[in-house]
Amino acid sequence: MTKVRTTEKAPDGSLSTHNGFSLISNEKLLEIYSTMLKCRMLEERIHELSQRGKSAAKTTRTSVHAAAIAGSSIDLVPGDTLAASQGALAPCFVKGLSLAAIFAIVQPNGSAPRPKYSAANVIPPSFSSSKQIARALAAAAACKAKKNKKVVVVFLNDASGTSGELEDAMKIAGKKKLPVLFVCETKSHDDGRLMRAKEYGVPAVAAEDDDAVAIYRVATESLAHARRGNGPTLIECRPWPFNDRRQGKRAPAMHPIRKMETYLAGKGLFNKKLKSRFTAEFKRELDAASKSAAR
Repeated sequence: MTKVRTTEKAPDGSLSTHNGFSLISNEKLLEIYSTMLKCRMLEERIHELSQRGKSAAKTTRTSVHAAAIAGSSIDLVPGDTLAASQGALAPCFVKGLSLAAIFAIVQPNGSAPRPKYSAANVIPPSFSSSKQIARALAAAAACKAKKNKKVVVVFLNDASGTSGELEDAMKIAGKKKLPVLFVCETKSHDDGRLMRAKEYGVPAVAAEDDDAVAIYRVATESLAHARRGNGPTLIECRPWPFNDRRQGKRAPAMHPIRKMETYLAGKGLFNKKLKSRFTAEFKRELDAASKSAAR
């Protein structure tokens, strides 16, 4: 089991989560940040439309998990497969599902074509968690058989009651060395599942749930591990600290986007004009897609 901290200083003064990881380029850091902003804005728009009673789709708000979504999904390639947690659309967007398809789900008008999840290699979030996991394992088995170096990312949340299903999936993936990255978001500080994952032959990593940089570093290594044919990995995104009671009272969590802004500012990469530009550009895209779906 590995625990990732984000308080170690790299040679250039930036934060490093693991002595063995290379530094992330400024361009990639800004891409992670903009992706987090887009996830939050998309989820807010979906929630707004749902509140108006215009949505028949079952969706979940996952904006507090923007760090996990961006950190784990941003470097997936078209041939990779993603299983979002049930009802979650933001991870599907990051994987390549268009805004037009997403708003056709949120604002069904009867005339818009059904979204082609398969075109983006996305397992439909309308499926139950058990069905998503089954499809994900089947996709990973196909990738291994083809030796195409493609991977499958599966998002899970303890709140959805998938703990038993996750452990069953890890047993299968570990035994068959399937190219899967399990990303489980939890509020628990219990290391039990991480220890059991090791018993199943699945390397397990715990990362701070509001730290996109930490999650990205671990996910990058985990995806490379899978592409090399070395099997699955589990990343648990959880509040900090883990089980270290000696440090006393846990510091309050910071919103993932605010934390990323603080990190970028420390590297001289963030200012309010940058955020305004990113949000204005994506708002125009959201407005256009939403209006088109409502016609």
